Amino acid sequence: MFEEESAEKLILERGTYKIIVKEDLEAKLRSPKKLRVKFGIDPTGAKIHLGRASTIQRLRDFQNLGHQIVLIVGDFTARVGDNSDKTDQRPGLTIDQIEENLKDYKTQIGKILDLNKIEIRYNSEWLKKLSFNDIIEIAKQFTVAQMIERDNFIDRFKGQKPIGLHEFLYPLMQGYDSFAIKADVELGGSDQLFNLLAGREIQKYFKLQEQNIVTKVLLSGTDGRKMSTSWGNVINITDTPQDIYGKVMSIRDEVIIEYFYLTTRIKNEIIKGFEKDLKKGKNPMEIKKILAWEIVKMYSSKEEADYAQEYFKDTVQNKSVRQEDILTVKTNIDSINIVELISDITGQIPSKAEARRIILSGGVSIDGNKINNINDIIDIKDGMIIKAGKRNFVKIIKK
Repeated sequence: MFEEESAEKLILERGTYKIIVKEDLEAKLRSPKKLRVKFGIDPTGAKIHLGRASTIQRLRDFQNLGHQIVLIVGDFTARVGDNSDKTDQRPGLTIDQIEENLKDYKTQIGKILDLNKIEIRYNSEWLKKLSFNDIIEIAKQFTVAQMIERDNFIDRFKGQKPIGLHEFLYPLMQGYDSFAIKADVELGGSDQLFNLLAGREIQKYFKLQEQNIVTKVLLSGTDGRKMSTSWGNVINITDTPQDIYGKVMSIRDEVIIEYFYLTTRIKNEIIKGFEKDLKKGKNPMEIKKILAWEIVKMYSSKEEADYAQEYFKDTVQNKSVRQEDILTVKTNIDSINIVELISDITGQIPSKAEARRIILSGGVSIDGNKINNINDIIDIKDGMIIKAGKRNFVKIIKK
């Protein structure tokens, strides 16, 4: 277990993209004033991944310093959809979808923040009360040029992809949230900078003190692109400890240090030491094991992290199988085609087409013997072990 960095350093230095205005925020952190720290969540998915969690970790640092965290649930803005990082229009969500996605959000956030000390607000509380006249007055604070200059909008404009007029309203709504809850600080990813700046403009319009802004570098996903639920390259904090550990071990070597800075609370000096070790030629897998263990420990426990590490060693490095990982299936069938066996009987492969692909790629074996012919007829024996893919093991029990 490694020593953690101080809360103030984590806020001001760890994985920051831009801080506005840094000197002002530093002074506020050293003052006795209790800050209202805003973070918005549009419930576009039911799970929180490590990228989103890395920003919520900074909220924990503010909380540790005694400041008030205000979570804005974008039940109104989610109907429009934030396109800050999108190359196409994002469809809005229905009320039912929003409610469904919100069900487990609090439990997940509770893995990071003290829920008893946070303020949760829904932005429909104030946004649905705005009149058309109110919206016009707020819209006067912005220009079309400002909107279209955003990278994703200008790329879509040049590519002749449609940009909905309603999309220009999203930053105004998010900015109005800052006025409504009198935010002193707002946190978000680097792709959110324009929206966060809109909050300062609207606070200024209403003659309030403009909020400070802390934007974070976006975490890379398991495929090297930005981590995004839409792309499926995520590591969710609700994944099993074994899955989290395994997924972290699968990340590219070049992003190991990035992950240390963005997803852990380890002191900067220790991470710099890991970086030096890698440059000197130390096996990246050994450093990655430390990273994976630390992340599992953060969202589960030390015991779970130890187990996940041993599980990875047994199942991936040593290629052995634990008894508890073998699914038992009962059947009275005497013989069956191999494709039907692994798709229908074992239930581990979703389709016959996928079953054929795995067989032809050499990913299927029975009692250690590889099966390469999709036309093979298999005699079913009591106790036989079928392996389909990397981690799907099934033991057949004859009725």
